[in-house]
Amino acid sequence: MANNSWGTPPHFIESARKVMGSIDVDPASNDEAQYLVQAGTYYTEENSSFGNVWLGNVWLNPPYGRGLAAPFINEIVLQFKDGYATQAVVLLNSVYSSAWWKESEIAQHCSAICLPDHRIAFINPDTGKPEKGNDREQIITYLGDNPTEFCEEFNQYGLCALPYRPVTGCKTCSKFSSIDNYKCNKCVDQMLKDELVTFM
Repeated sequence: MANNSWGTPPHFIESARKVMGSIDVDPASNDEAQYLVQAGTYYTEENSSFGNVWLGNVWLNPPYGRGLAAPFINEIVLQFKDGYATQAVVLLNSVYSSAWWKESEIAQHCSAICLPDHRIAFINPDTGKPEKGNDREQIITYLGDNPTEFCEEFNQYGLCALPYRPVTGCKTCSKFSSIDNYKCNKCVDQMLKDELVTFM
């Protein structure tokens, strides 16, 4: 399935919308896909998402051609770390050993995953119908604060799990945080207030 415009079956998109509450940004899309995705903002091959803020809840099914997925994965992680993307559901090929899986840090920042129990029949861009013949397995990753809701919704598609991470402390106040080097929400709020006062 080399065509990079193959669409996502609608039930996965609706599940992502249910978990996140909305789809605000679709950074790797096309006009036809938006009949289903209905993102507040979407970007296409002609209107690149790179260099723009992916604000809010993000649905991402990146192109799977060689070397095309990694930049999107790197970008969603950066957007999430910087606080622009508040939640994201990302559909990927299951290639845990690939360099970009480790280099992008998505494994370190996703809060839940789903391993579908079947190979997804993507939508043929020419016929508009799902087609069998997908020779890869997929993984669906979730970034955000609602991993339980994600697992409850996506459990219908396969095994869902919460990644294990050692408990560490906020670098500012030492309160427990599940991600190393992260500030807790209270310290982030105070930091933003201090920066606003300084700016004014």
